[in-house]
Amino acid sequence: MMNYIFTAMILTAALFGIFSGHEGDVSAAILSSGKDTAELLLTVAGGMVLWSGVMSVAEKSGLTDILTAAVRPFLRFIMPGLKKDSAAERYVCLNITANILGLGNAATPPGIRAMKELAGSGKGSAEKPTDEMVTFAVINTASVQLIPATVMTMRSAAGSSDPAGIMPCVWAASVCALTAGLLICKAMQLRPHLRSDRS
Repeated sequence: MMNYIFTAMILTAALFGIFSGHEGDVSAAILSSGKDTAELLLTVAGGMVLWSGVMSVAEKSGLTDILTAAVRPFLRFIMPGLKKDSAAERYVCLNITANILGLGNAATPPGIRAMKELAGSGKGSAEKPTDEMVTFAVINTASVQLIPATVMTMRSAAGSSDPAGIMPCVWAASVCALTAGLLICKAMQLRPHLRSDRS
């Protein structure tokens, strides 16, 4: 759906520019945007490689194990159905750890594996996810980031003089988003139990 929307926006802008007599500006914008896109991709790729390497070093040095141990009490409270020392728990912890460090792309592989493990252990599916699957999706989407590495890299590529200046705002926004998401998630999960109690 989003592909159709973006395509319609681009075509509308191009046609408007042509019919308004700004064909030269449209052509210049197309050429310059292609160059800017290539430069941005290279810059972001460099940042991804750097922080993915940091994540690999952190995992081999045992830092991720420490962070995982710190995350476990939170998971026990938020996802009580998650089995202790299971593969699902490990992948969920790795995903949360990577997101905390701002390594969104490094968090994707353990996130996919975690969702598969949760689906297999809880008899869930894409059509009917379990409570743990829904909660994990909320945690992954509205994750708290201590180091927003990807955003900082993009700000640096865009010429920002202080790429890390957004960190307090990122912390506040992510904490608020995560809190709101989990509250709504838990409220929706309690509704069936409330209905069955009333009946």
